[in-house]
Order: sequence, then structure tokens, then C-alpha cells
Amino acid sequence: MKSLFIIFICLLIVSCSFDNKTGIWKDASNIPVETQDVISIGTNDLENRYEDIFIKNKLFNKEKKSLDNSVLKLDPPIRKENWIQQYASLTNNVSNFSYEGDRRLISKSSKLSRAPLGKDILFYKNNLITHDQKGKIFIYSLGLKKKKKEKKFYKKKFKNIEKRIHLILSDNTLYAADNLGYIYAIDLTSRSLTWAKNYGIPFRSNLKIVNDQIFLANQDNVIYSINVKNGEKNWQYATGNTFLKSDFYNNFAIDILNKALLFLNTSGELYSINYITQKIEWILNFKNTSFSGDADLFLSQPIVLKNNNLIISTEKALLNYDIISGSKNWSFPSDSSLKPIATNNYIFLLSEKNLLICIDNKSGEVLWSRNIYTNQKIQKISKKIGKFYDFNIANSTLNVFSSNGYLLSFNHKNGNLDFIKKISKKGINSEVVFHKGNMFLIDSNKKLLKF
Repeated sequence: MKSLFIIFICLLIVSCSFDNKTGIWKDASNIPVETQDVISIGTNDLENRYEDIFIKNKLFNKEKKSLDNSVLKLDPPIRKENWIQQYASLTNNVSNFSYEGDRRLISKSSKLSRAPLGKDILFYKNNLITHDQKGKIFIYSLGLKKKKKEKKFYKKKFKNIEKRIHLILSDNTLYAADNLGYIYAIDLTSRSLTWAKNYGIPFRSNLKIVNDQIFLANQDNVIYSINVKNGEKNWQYATGNTFLKSDFYNNFAIDILNKALLFLNTSGELYSINYITQKIEWILNFKNTSFSGDADLFLSQPIVLKNNNLIISTEKALLNYDIISGSKNWSFPSDSSLKPIATNNYIFLLSEKNLLICIDNKSGEVLWSRNIYTNQKIQKISKKIGKFYDFNIANSTLNVFSSNGYLLSFNHKNGNLDFIKKISKKGINSEVVFHKGNMFLIDSNKKLLKF
């Protein structure tokens, strides 16, 4: 009887553990899979090079004053007329936003949806485009101050499944990819569905578009190149997979000058692929199996590009690499709680220990560092602020936003506090976006706030 029980358990494990289509073990639905073979792209016999990311070193956690005579010049502010993808650019990086305001709340919309909203918000031709977790994609007119259109793509059998959708805009067409394995295109002029495809496994990455190709990855770390015109697959490439899923999503950035697709996956592998020739230029691995077991999760912030510099921020180090060769310029032992900001001369980051740090982009030297909570004004309301949520530079000022709706602004030359205020009574529940000189965010009450 005991032997029969053991055999039954073994059969149960074999039949269930490797299921990636039904949604029992992974985030998917019972959707038929398109049977398409994996197309290999040229690897040139490259080695998967392991990188030291300060496994033995202590993380940097001390304050350093800036030099009294130091003059830190930032890149000129950039005015964004449209916000067509997550993080505003192909490089996941804007050095300095132009913001024509005094952080004053101008207007607030009515509630945009009954269902919880997604984190991605886009702005195009004076319209907000976003979605809710039921899968409705809608357009909100800033001029009319009302919703112009709702698009329902999903059938009734999917209505009880929470939708996590990633959005990107190109040539008046909205592209969406979701955790059900769907990717589809909506014409914003006619507001009609142009095409839709299902690839069977949940997509789990940001989206990038270049040369009529949509780049994205699924939860098994497979890269796809999709034709923007019809949704057909140009090619796909399987990278190293991990069975454990963390909050970190597969992440893409594009270097137009060098025709490079940079991809950091959830296994800690970084690929540089020429998106014209489909040739892999180099591969780095930030999860060294000689030090960490397969059960360890790889955690990182999104990769950032600036000029010829590629910035990676793992839980153990901030690293600067040459985009062309993949060689390391320098590394710095610090964890980043939010995506770093790279300028021509400096990198700014906020560590998990709430240390605001300015680093020389060429040498990796710390120019100044300040613990946010050493300021007495911030100490008095520290319990109210909440977790830090977003980080950007606008009008040459460092801005840190908290989930509870606080905005803290700091001088980029020395880290001194310039401004602190609760700008949203209902917190912040979206990326903070700059559009035509104004600042926008969605609060936890699902309302759009304009500053």
C-alpha cells in the first residue's frame, strides 16, 4: 500500500510540475499555443561570462559632503510632447525633464475606472492612454476632461482573470502585450483592432519598437521579435530561464546608434543583440552559480543607457559597462531602490538605505552622498512618507516621490533638501509622467492629477 502511494505521488508531480499552459503553476490561462519552432540567432561561439558583483564587499552606506567649489552641470531639460513608452525613451532614461510649474495641483479627473488601474500610462496628442486590470484600454482627453473611448478586447471567459498589460505607441497605433500570452494592435484613429495574436505563454517584459519590430519577452525569458504590421513572429531566441519568479521583470533597452538590443532577464543574464543582423555581440551573467544557488532570486532595476554607457543596478552593485564591447568600466557596491538616472557626467541613485548618491560617470567616484532621513524636516514626518516610489530629474532638481503621495526635491549639486510636500492625498499609483511641461500621476483613488 505504501509503495502504491509513493508511485501515485510521483505521477502527480510529473503531470503537474512542468505545466506552463493551464495557469495552475504560472500566470496563464488555458489558451492554445501556436506551434512555431524556435529560431536560433548567431551566437558566434560566445562564452557566458560571469561578472563579480561585490558578493563579499559591504554595500556603501556613508555620507560624503560635496566639495564647496564643485560645479555640477546637468544636461539641458527636455520637453516631452508625448510619452509613448514606459520610462519615456528607448534607453529607459531621460536625464532632465522640462517642467513649467511650481508643483501646484492644477486639476483632478473623476475616477477613471472602477477596477484597479495598471501602472503603465501613456500620453499622446493630449490624451491619456491606460488600462484597468479587467483589461479595458481607454483614452482620456485632457482637453475635454473625460473618457473618449473604451476598448474591450477580452472575451467573457477571461473576465475573472487579472490582466497585466504592457503598452507602447508607434505611428498612431497602440500595441499591448499581456499575462495571457496575447499581443494585439489598436489603431488610434479608427479605434479598431488591427490584429491580435496569442503566443501561449504570458509576456513578462517592457516593450520596445524599432525598425518595424516589437521586442518583448515571455515569462520563460524567451525574446520575441514581432512584425508591427501583422503580429507575426520574425524570430525568437530562448535565454536562460529561472523557475522562481520575483518582482523583477525582463527588461529591454535600445541603443539606436549601435543597432543594439540590450536584454536583462530574470536569471541575471545580459544580452547584446544586433537587431538588424540578429547576431549576439556579447553575454554577461550577474548570477554567479559558484556563489549563489539556483534557488536564489536575481533582483535588479531596469537597465539604463546613456551615450556609450550601460548602467546595471543589482541588489549588490551599480555597474557601468561599455555598450559596444561589454567590458566593465567600473563597479560600485550599492543597491538601488529605484531606477538610477544617468546624465552625460553623473549618475544619481537612491539606495535601499535611503542614501541619495551622486557618482562621476567616468570614474565611478562618489562626489556626494546624503541620507534623506538626516534632514530634520523629513525626520518629523518620516512615518507618514511611506515607501519611495519614483525618481526623476526635472528642471535640474532631483525629485523623489513616495507611495503615500509625498514629493521630496533635492539640490543636484550637494543633495540638500529644497522642497517637501504631500502633493497627492490619495498617494501615487502610477509612473510619474511629464507631458507638455506639466507633471501627471494617477492616485490610488484612480484619479488623474495634473501639476
